[in-house]
Amino acid sequence: MLAEPGRYNQTMAGQAERRDPHSSVKRELLVRYLDAWTSAVSRSHRSATYIESALGGPAADALRVFGEFADRLTGHQLDVVLLGAPAESLTPVLRELGEPQGLAVRSVHDPDGLAVEGPALAHLDVVGETVLDEQAAWRLAAELARGKAREVLLTVPPVAVVQVDEHRVRLRAAGLSYVAAVELVDNEGRAQLLMFATGARKHLATFKDELWAVDEFAGVRYRDPSDDEGALVDISLTPQLTPLRRMLLAELARRGSCSVADLQDHTLLRSIYRPAEAMRVLQSAASAGAISRDPEKGRLTPRTVVAPG
Repeated sequence: MLAEPGRYNQTMAGQAERRDPHSSVKRELLVRYLDAWTSAVSRSHRSATYIESALGGPAADALRVFGEFADRLTGHQLDVVLLGAPAESLTPVLRELGEPQGLAVRSVHDPDGLAVEGPALAHLDVVGETVLDEQAAWRLAAELARGKAREVLLTVPPVAVVQVDEHRVRLRAAGLSYVAAVELVDNEGRAQLLMFATGARKHLATFKDELWAVDEFAGVRYRDPSDDEGALVDISLTPQLTPLRRMLLAELARRGSCSVADLQDHTLLRSIYRPAEAMRVLQSAASAGAISRDPEKGRLTPRTVVAPG
């Protein structure tokens, strides 16, 4: 069901987000990923839909990203759907962008009645100011996932590790096979769980790249739900890899032996890190004698078989 909508006030929302580091990180990550997503869908599809549940600035930011692709929208249709907010609230932004052909905004009050054709990306944030409750967000995510080329960027309150796994299973069962989960933790220890789900492995890799490209001085650190020690990691283009080393050695101990490619897949699908970072961790572990390898010499490759040292 819809939560009770508040008054749509973009100025107040913008001020609130400047005070909240979580919102700053989420908005920058959204803008970064939307840039990649819009480029991809405009090349391969004639129409696409972006769905926004948050009240305030994210929709305007998204619209400005789409405006940068105005030269590609001729003959295309890109719809921005606002859940519970009036479409007219974005009229000033559309005018600012010159009202590009093929870019439209519409409002939907009841998400259960939302009909979408073609690729879609839904930004569903139930932690900030929104008209969706968590149950409605999960229901909408499952409904959207039934179509092809659908993706969801979902923010919910933090939960225990076992529940994060249940969230992953839920998204995969809906048809979104590739899922990333990361906790955003501010300097006061307040956390939010952000999850990205897609049916495209390549898009998961792109999201991971954007995750680490966010402003490192934003006042938020990441925590990997798969890290048993719950270490906080600074946002950086070259992130601290101790948690990944811990996770990979534990996974290797569980398996007994496996290829480097297997552990790279595990890294992509089960951690906040990327396959290239798994390679660096395993190379370091092999050099230190923490793991054995076959063949024993030469460059570590995805085909190399590794085992506990």
